[in-house]
Amino acid sequence: MIRLLPQVLNATELQAVRELLPQVGFGDGRITNQASQVKRNLQASQEDPVNVRIAQLARDALARHPDLRSYALPRTVARATVVRYEPGMTYGWHVDEALFPSTPPMRSDLSCTIFLNNPSDYDGGELVIQLGAQELAYKLNAGDAILYPSTTIHQVAPVTRGVRLAAITWLHSWIADGSQRELLVQLDEARAIAARGAAPGDPRLQVLLESLRTNLFRMWADT
Repeated sequence: MIRLLPQVLNATELQAVRELLPQVGFGDGRITNQASQVKRNLQASQEDPVNVRIAQLARDALARHPDLRSYALPRTVARATVVRYEPGMTYGWHVDEALFPSTPPMRSDLSCTIFLNNPSDYDGGELVIQLGAQELAYKLNAGDAILYPSTTIHQVAPVTRGVRLAAITWLHSWIADGSQRELLVQLDEARAIAARGAAPGDPRLQVLLESLRTNLFRMWADT
């Protein structure tokens, strides 16, 4: 389940982030994954006071975004980290850690990237996610975010011009199973359509109900 979250950061928040970004103290991104042979980027320390301020803006913005609440059902959201990619930098194919060393440890069910500058500011730098045999590439506008399962293999393609800036975070969902979360998303959509007074036989409502019935039967069937 990959979800695009438009305008997570509003114009005021985005301007505040832009004013803070030059003050961020960036270090070698491998400090958090010293064994990695594919991570070549810069990132802020979690204790960096400017990163803390940007992380709070990101947390507040994500918390109020209706799509995130519906898609992720978040129980815990990790503090965001600002990352920077300059020409030649990349983060090759990898999977995010299953547990983060917070107190208590936090399971990562979903990963989230909030783009902090516009695609015209840099070449390359796409977030590329493997989905079966497909590779899906994303390069969103400043303030937009993408939410995707932390189980996926993904990479940040090499930056060839300019600077790519983003805030990354992870979410522990109340519902660990992604297929079960998807059923709840469909149920929410069906309820919203019904609440709007959908006509009998509304095609979207019918396909949602059929999906719910079929996939619940598949989930519960005694094989």
